[in-house]
Amino acid sequence: MTQQLDTAVLQPETPAQAATVGQALQALRLAKGWSLEEVSSRIKFSSRQIHALENEQWAKLPSGVSLRGLIRSYARLLDTDPSAIVASLEAQIAAAPAAAPMGRVPRTVPVPVSAHDDDRSAMPWGWLLIILALLVALVAYAFWQGWLPADWLPTAWFSRVNP
Repeated sequence: MTQQLDTAVLQPETPAQAATVGQALQALRLAKGWSLEEVSSRIKFSSRQIHALENEQWAKLPSGVSLRGLIRSYARLLDTDPSAIVASLEAQIAAAPAAAPMGRVPRTVPVPVSAHDDDRSAMPWGWLLIILALLVALVAYAFWQGWLPADWLPTAWFSRVNP
């Protein structure tokens, strides 16, 4: 039965007969005779989130990696292929804008491509200040130890100006 539902989700015969990811997961859960609370206790997600997933209420679910983690955990528990279910979800989300009515904007669930999408162009001011403070301390220590000539000190510059 699991294989039949996977095939129905991944390769629907017609768009009208296509089972959605939420419907497929709910059918698998009901086939095993499990309640939402049983599933919730096994995969450590709330029964409210599982209910929202089965009813495809995307606004009530986390997005991106967290959503994929929920789906993968749920699919593993139901003994089905997690990557196939996630791929089905991505295909379903991609097809959702085309099927939506004109006056309504569909809510899509963003799935990040990379975990390193942050902006690296910002100047790391904290590190710059730490390095500058270390350089000042190093120069002060070098003067104190006598490793640098005393006429390099700023006080020597002022004594030359005022004879």
